[in-house]
Amino acid sequence: MPIPDFNEYGLLDDGIYACTMREVEAALVWNEQRRRLTESLQAFIRDELLDRFTAIPPLVLDGSYVTSEESPANINLVIELQGLPSDQQWEGQMLYLRNVELFGAYKIDMRPSLEKLDQDFVSYFRSCDPRKALEKELDCKIKKGLLRLML
Repeated sequence: MPIPDFNEYGLLDDGIYACTMREVEAALVWNEQRRRLTESLQAFIRDELLDRFTAIPPLVLDGSYVTSEESPANINLVIELQGLPSDQQWEGQMLYLRNVELFGAYKIDMRPSLEKLDQDFVSYFRSCDPRKALEKELDCKIKKGLLRLML
């Protein structure tokens, strides 16, 4: 199922939409800045995730990258660790300790999501930033859509 169009506010409607990298490219890469961010996402997956996980866990994408904004500065990303073996959950947690380095290298602001540690960043990112909601004249309680990248 393709990624839905952005609504009148430049957001995805509430929901978490499963997608492939090809669908991300088709829906979100329409200029040079977005192409660079997408290439950084692909490099992050190749360089940081392929050797750490036997199967790459779902990655939830958010931030201005998952809006109609022309020039997003970075990608917010949540690695969903629940259901993975303990050693791989640990790898995801350890990767988060390198978040500043990863942001510098890939322009990715990464968070691990692990329910047993009360790390539910997916729910957190579904909420609108109050400042941006005010700019768009949106109710701050409205939920926005996210993308769950399945590799």
